[in-house]
Amino acid sequence: MTSLKSSLRNLVSAVLDLLYPNFCGVCGSFLFREHYFVACKECWEENFTPYTGEKCSICGHPLEFLPGAPDICKRCLEKKRTFNFDSVSYFTLYRGLPEFAVKELKFSRLKPVADVIGKTISNHLLEVLSQLSVDLVVPVPVSKETLKERGFNQTEEILKGAEIPYVSFLEKPFTPEKQSTLSFKERSENVRGVFRIKKEFRMGLFGKSVLIFDDVFTTGATANEIAGLLKRYGARKVHVYTVCYTPFNSLSKK
Repeated sequence: MTSLKSSLRNLVSAVLDLLYPNFCGVCGSFLFREHYFVACKECWEENFTPYTGEKCSICGHPLEFLPGAPDICKRCLEKKRTFNFDSVSYFTLYRGLPEFAVKELKFSRLKPVADVIGKTISNHLLEVLSQLSVDLVVPVPVSKETLKERGFNQTEEILKGAEIPYVSFLEKPFTPEKQSTLSFKERSENVRGVFRIKKEFRMGLFGKSVLIFDDVFTTGATANEIAGLLKRYGARKVHVYTVCYTPFNSLSKK
């Protein structure tokens, strides 16, 4: 029976590939049967890989793109930056295939990509959770307007793909101006007061180590705002994990 179901799924998948043709975002090959929706299997495995370079101990920025002190990037060193969160971890950089995949997930509403991303980062995320002794994982919420328009919260869908338990105790009552249109300083102001903790969860944060999960880290404004909120309600430690991190040199070109 299992074999029959698997064969039927493969047949349906092949038919859908023929009816709705798509092509690899890297090599341009026709995506048929075994593929990852935005890329062929080979290109995905070659390009959606962990970043292994040295990172800033304060903001997580790749030091190779913004060198400063031995373990601090130039921006944090010169501006003496501090954040409400205690650490930043991420799987890869926001460029090339990872950037394309996240954009297709969010803006083209290609929901199956979330499952693929989740499976790709799963082992790495599990290692981080173990190393940091995290008690709770909370996905960054989207507003009701965004949820209605997109149909899903991409951070929750990625965690489902990674098979990581999470608690959706944050809410975003309204939609602020798009962060991508704002400067670094404006982004911090734009998310101030945007998030809330659901009433039924407010008493359960005391003494907990919490990990904020998001798809992309750009300036850290969203993560910093949420981390401050969690600590005001008693969280002992707040860590950040994102699928992608935007290097400063990539951000400056936008």
